[in-house]
Amino acid sequence: MFALRNKATVLALALALAAMTPAVSRADTVQAQPIYAQNNTSHTIWVAARYIPPGSTSYVSDGWWEVGPGQRVLILYNNGVNIYFNAHDDADTVWDGNDATAVVRGETLNMFQQDTGTGYQPWTMHFNP
Repeated sequence: MFALRNKATVLALALALAAMTPAVSRADTVQAQPIYAQNNTSHTIWVAARYIPPGSTSYVSDGWWEVGPGQRVLILYNNGVNIYFNAHDDADTVWDGNDATAVVRGETLNMFQQDTGTGYQPWTMHFNP
C-alpha cells in the first residue's frame, strides 16, 4: 500500500511541476525590432511602412498609423535591416521617396528606405517639418 501511495504522490508531483514549466512558443523564439514613429511637427501624421514582420522573410505593406504632434508611437515590429516609409499630414506635407513602391489599403505609394541596423534594438523614424 505504501508503494502505491508513493507512486501516486510522485505522479501528482510530476504533473504539478510539468504544469508550472513555462511553455516555449514560436513567439518566445522570434526576434523582432520595435519600430517607432516620432512626429516632430505640429500636425498629425499618418505613417505607412513596407517591412519584414517577425518570423517572416517577405515584405508586407501596412498603414496608416496615426501619430499626433510631438508623439512617439510604436508602429510595428521589424525582422529585417531595411524598412520603407511613406507619411503625410493634414497640411498636405508628404514624406515619400523613390526607393520602393507599395500598395497600402488600395493606394500605391512611393516610399523611402531606411536602414535600421543589424540588431534588434528599438529604432525610431523621425518625421521633421
